[in-house]
Amino acid sequence: RIESGEFVALFGHNGAGKTTLLKLIATHIRPSAGTVKIFGEDAFRDSGIRRKIGLVTHSSFLYDELTVRENLLFYARQFGVEERKFLDTVEFLGMNRWYNVRVKELSHGLRKRADIIRALIHDPDLILLDEPFTGLDSETCEVLVNYFEGQKQRGKKKTLLIASHSQEWVKKVCDRAITLRHGKIAGEFSF
Repeated sequence: RIESGEFVALFGHNGAGKTTLLKLIATHIRPSAGTVKIFGEDAFRDSGIRRKIGLVTHSSFLYDELTVRENLLFYARQFGVEERKFLDTVEFLGMNRWYNVRVKELSHGLRKRADIIRALIHDPDLILLDEPFTGLDSETCEVLVNYFEGQKQRGKKKTLLIASHSQEWVKKVCDRAITLRHGKIAGEFSF
């Protein structure tokens, strides 16, 4: 159980079930048993639940041949969001300089930043991040930490779930952690 407004880390070895759990919560895969409830509703019965979720996985959902701006506008249109509504996030995550650059020309870290903006474009209530710090330089990690800390400090009632191996960065953002082992909760602790 994760309360609204909580920032929680998911830890566990490779194959522990972190990514699978995020995909279940995001409704990308169906559970073989049990239910997934998001904001008190059955995630697989509420057709509007995906509008409340922002997801970043190992695979980017950005199109290589489009610029960062074109990608973001494509996703923004799906949610009825105007460009001016997400330009602050573009600026905060330091993507202004690369806004009109094709995604295929971006470094791994810049692509990750753009993909995070894509996931946040519709101001979701639940943000799911799968290994957001992997392969990023410390400057980019710091930018991400500052962004999410800022959300928390501004009192935005966002819920954040981060699957990660990087305790160093996750501790700077999350309130507590859940450890998974073989698809089951093996422990919980606070930071």
